[in-house]
Amino acid sequence: MTMKLDTLIRRFGANSALFGEKKSPVSLAPALRDATRLPNGTFQFKAELAKGTPFVVQASGNLESWNAVLNGIASGEMTNYSDAHASRYNYRFYRLQTGQGQFSNMVGYVSITLPPGFSMIANPLAAPTNTLGKVFKDWPDGTTLNRFDTQLFRLVENAVKFGQWTNPSEILAPGEGAIFFNPTLDYRSVCFTGEVAVPSAMVAVASGFSIRSSPLPRPGNLVDDLQFPISDGDVIHLFDREKQQYVLHPYENGKWTAGAPTLGVGEAFWVAKAEAGNWTQTLSAAEAAPDLVNNN
Repeated sequence: MTMKLDTLIRRFGANSALFGEKKSPVSLAPALRDATRLPNGTFQFKAELAKGTPFVVQASGNLESWNAVLNGIASGEMTNYSDAHASRYNYRFYRLQTGQGQFSNMVGYVSITLPPGFSMIANPLAAPTNTLGKVFKDWPDGTTLNRFDTQLFRLVENAVKFGQWTNPSEILAPGEGAIFFNPTLDYRSVCFTGEVAVPSAMVAVASGFSIRSSPLPRPGNLVDDLQFPISDGDVIHLFDREKQQYVLHPYENGKWTAGAPTLGVGEAFWVAKAEAGNWTQTLSAAEAAPDLVNNN
């Protein structure tokens, strides 16, 4: 039986071994997985890379300036990384850059110190492990977390009773916020881990009252740095954890009448919004070539 050359080409393909050429292996896009912070402060994650791929692990405290903390070549499709210096920082973020110039997703952690009494808290990282039952494990009876239901216009409480949260699977998502009550006399820390939303993040802000937080883990002036959609008639209510009282920041006639509000990473706030809007944040520097500094 004879077969024409064009039939062979269609059957085997122009890049088949029949023509002495092999197909290039499929490139595995870099990705970071399984972010976790150990009790001693060490931060760990897994890097998914094709074997033999040169890579650089980069770390940042502001999502704009990145420093190289490790250079290497992937020995397998999964590479483990531990940052023993993570205990020095309350929050830090990580990404990979490969030799081909590809960037991975960003992961990190945010550690929050909660004084006795009330705090307004937020989780700016996305992860299925950020449930109250896991993040706030072993908190005593009397611990509470209240979120504001903008439909029912009331606070909805989750509490620790008989050593368990009434809703242990509840998750605080980026952009949301809650009122947390620490019933002890001690300052205690909690840590959220997960992925940073890039290259942009958006959260809807309803008219009237709601509890909101920065959808990206960045501190700063609410409008100038964090791009909050402020308008005349809005009032921002920050909570002073040390004094256990609210501080109001009205916005009238195009300016703040009591000074511009400034947020910390992991801090939520009340907003009385005159008109509904969307709060969008963009990391303009996230895709730019970073200034690599080889230090630890």
